[in-house]
Amino acid sequence: MRALATHHHPLRRFGLLALVALTAAGCVTAGKRFEQGVELEQRGQPAEAAARYIDALRRDPNRVEARARLQDAGDRAVQQYLAEVEAAAAGGRDHAAANVLLRVDELRRDAAGVGVQLAVPADYAQRRRATLDRAIAQAVREADAAAARGEFSGGLDWLQRAAEHWQPTAAQRGELDRARFGVQLSWAERELSGGRFRAAYDRAEGAVRVLGRESAQARRALEIQDEALRRGTVRVAVLPVGAETAMRAKLPGRVLRALNDALEEEHWGRAPLFVEVVDPRDVGRAMRREGYTDRQVLSTREASLLARDLNADLVIVAELDSVATEVTAADTVRRPARTRAGADTAYSVVSGREATWARVDFAVVSAADRRIVDQASVSAEGGARFRRGVYSGDWRTLNLSREERDLFDPGAKDDVDDELTRELVDGLSARLGRDVFDRLLRRIN
Repeated sequence: MRALATHHHPLRRFGLLALVALTAAGCVTAGKRFEQGVELEQRGQPAEAAARYIDALRRDPNRVEARARLQDAGDRAVQQYLAEVEAAAAGGRDHAAANVLLRVDELRRDAAGVGVQLAVPADYAQRRRATLDRAIAQAVREADAAAARGEFSGGLDWLQRAAEHWQPTAAQRGELDRARFGVQLSWAERELSGGRFRAAYDRAEGAVRVLGRESAQARRALEIQDEALRRGTVRVAVLPVGAETAMRAKLPGRVLRALNDALEEEHWGRAPLFVEVVDPRDVGRAMRREGYTDRQVLSTREASLLARDLNADLVIVAELDSVATEVTAADTVRRPARTRAGADTAYSVVSGREATWARVDFAVVSAADRRIVDQASVSAEGGARFRRGVYSGDWRTLNLSREERDLFDPGAKDDVDDELTRELVDGLSARLGRDVFDRLLRRIN
């Protein structure tokens, strides 16, 4: 029994050694922080020294000397900070005084976290609140002055700083909101007068969000938005994507029709602000009236004349100009079979992936002068896996199971074409719709 009591398991001994090593490492780290604090005190940096003592006590709460030195250095740091507060306030820099007070609060909070209470004057709470109040008032004045100089971003920075750091009361938050509204409104008016309509709309929206659309003060901001939209919106006629006859012959299924249907349903009817798309039905009627088909690619002159008839500023002419189809990862397996007459024969099962890549070029044409003002292209690929039977003769003479007959079903090719078309159309329509609107918006200030 005595032998068992004095014998330690190797793993247990290793664990005890590891615990001792970790504890020693913590003490060494705490000791290092303490030494750094002493050195900083000797340099006349009590605040930095107090931070090191706090770190030492967090690592080793039993360091009595660190606690005593924290009390002394921390109290001196507080007094030093308060002297800075008085100097900043006397110089009219209430914002700087408020920031120093926040450092006092942080130091006291960190010291309290390790059990040391740093002393402040009896009227500290009142002096602190008064300083923060003056800093908030200064932020409002500075924001107004910055807006008057056209430095709107700087004015908003003042107000954000006051709201986030200087602990405004509910009434002061209302004052800051009204000041923020005023800066945003002035900014919106400046952008509107400069003909920068999208920027004016966005700044007015910023003002509206501050006080809400239902507030009486927001009325002017809403008026700016209406005026910006009225003056800045461009009217655009989008012609159907066309293709030459030879190019259409390379396309699977109903790609061109499906592409134009997807663009009408999912994109042209959901134009962003500042873009008004002419109803595609009106475009179609105008094209038929002039003797054009919806698959035809119009010239710049023809498109601009059509746009004028539709009272459009711009017209989009798009053409599907490149198509490539390939079969990849094809695999062929030979299967024995019998004819209905009993003769031995064989057919093949071919499987793989069919993919079609297509590119659409488009141009933005000015209706006024028939000039191409922008142009680009988008591309996409659609693919589908297939598995079909191949037989040198008439497969209907073969004695096949129902599953085997499905390999020769003509409808299977249609299913592959439909899947490929959906993927190709989804990619082309999404990219074309996005790129057209992006390029139109770039033309609007």
